Amino acid sequence: MTTTSIADTGPDIECHGLVRIFTVADIEVQALQGLDLLVDRGELVALVGASGSGKSTLLSILSALDAPTAGKATVAGRDLPSLLNRERVRYRREVVGFVWQQTARNLLPYLSALENVQLARAIGGDRKHPERAHELLDLAGVADLADRRPAELSGGQQQRVAIAVALANDPRVLLADEPTGDLDEHASVEVLETFETVNRELGTTALLVTHDPTVSEHVQRTVQIRDGRTSTEVLRWTHTDDEGASTPWPRSSRCSTGSAGSSCPTTTWRACRCASACGCGSRPTTWGCGRAIGAPPSRGAPMLRRSTSTRHPIRPRAMTRREATVAEHVLEAEGLSVVHRTPAGDVTALADASLTLSPGEFVVLIGPSGAGKTTLLHVLGGIQPPTTGTVQVGGVDLTTAAESEVDRIRRDEVGFVFQSFGLIGALSAQENVELPLRIQGADASERAERVGMLLDRVGLAGHASQRPAELSGGQQQRVGIARSLAGRPRILLADEPTGQLDSTTAAAMVELIASIAHDDGLAVLLSTHDPSIVERADRVLELHDGVLR
Repeated sequence: MTTTSIADTGPDIECHGLVRIFTVADIEVQALQGLDLLVDRGELVALVGASGSGKSTLLSILSALDAPTAGKATVAGRDLPSLLNRERVRYRREVVGFVWQQTARNLLPYLSALENVQLARAIGGDRKHPERAHELLDLAGVADLADRRPAELSGGQQQRVAIAVALANDPRVLLADEPTGDLDEHASVEVLETFETVNRELGTTALLVTHDPTVSEHVQRTVQIRDGRTSTEVLRWTHTDDEGASTPWPRSSRCSTGSAGSSCPTTTWRACRCASACGCGSRPTTWGCGRAIGAPPSRGAPMLRRSTSTRHPIRPRAMTRREATVAEHVLEAEGLSVVHRTPAGDVTALADASLTLSPGEFVVLIGPSGAGKTTLLHVLGGIQPPTTGTVQVGGVDLTTAAESEVDRIRRDEVGFVFQSFGLIGALSAQENVELPLRIQGADASERAERVGMLLDRVGLAGHASQRPAELSGGQQQRVGIARSLAGRPRILLADEPTGQLDSTTAAAMVELIASIAHDDGLAVLLSTHDPSIVERADRVLELHDGVLR
């Protein structure tokens, strides 16, 4: 008689009453509040929710990087809270694969795509099947890029290589934290189709957490998380008509925020009929469960405020965009090119780009992933030298100035918002924002006043004592924005600052950045692949294949 183990027959992910409480300076922050979730073996499921709803906290627990305060969490038959440290390491090596939120976090920059996958397999203990690394890259659709390093890949290509790395240990369960957050629509579709391929070809159970509602088109089931609990659930099925044509349709929606165990049918995933009864608070244009677009956000949703106070401007109120003359430029760049020398030949990241920025101007730089947006911002901010061309900031040519002068410009004149946040993990949100002021030599009272004002303005006054690991991706990005403004720069360079934010928070963040430009006289250049941000811009620049127009 053959006995089948529970791990082979039960759900691959099972959470009941999951609670996670972070304690910071005697203040308790409840990230998960009795979350329930079941994912069957072989399912491809998306968990969607706003920034700060608890998505990343849940994945940290499911990957055994964190432990719940209370409740049950089981993955592939392993009771995660009871695992010892050695068992947790073995679990991460053998059972789960993980795709991190930022593309740069998934790969070692000095190794090629193939070497990154080979290293992961070697760590997992397999050195006898070198062909498997090639097979995984081929499965992810990037086999032709095997010899390229991450800096030579677009964001979408990096993320598909990251999926291959996550599969290197042949995991039973694949976890992905905002895998498309930094990508444009086309690259996002390619990455989501890669997850579909992995799920279909390998039978790997996959859980994707995201704020992107379009992910529902690529998964079998969508579950909404709100205020640390799962609320709405949408299943998809395939309808075959009389002529044999197949069409995917949503099937049902269940809301756990209303009466216990309530469920209802729905004819479209954007209009759940139980919304009026359960009050689940989802937006029909975002997650799809009934609340009017103009309704207020849920209790846990972050609120970003445009400051009406004149006591604490972002910088002294010298002028606004409308008061500044067009002739006055705080930044002038001419003939910029960046060429990467590789064994396979030269790769042109930027070709003969010229632009100017004026005080009080909100300029948006658009272009697909891999177009060269990040490269251009790094050159303009003095982080990366161009191959040819000049950059003038405050009358100083960054391409010929002494290193100490370039350091001064970066410290005093330019604020950066990085795509990968760039926060120091050992410091709290308050300390991260305060750091530029310490470097500038500001006194303690000035630091305390300014940091408090900036955190309040980005909606994080109540999270000042939390470290980055205790914040959601969206909250970390808002800390990054506050930090970029701490030193009162004249120029703000923002690299995809809304990539990790849900649509509501992203819109509020763009409004905040625009108000900083217009009300406080900063020159702002924001790169994005989100076309909705263009409507708020004073001027739009387009970058395609390194060519600015």
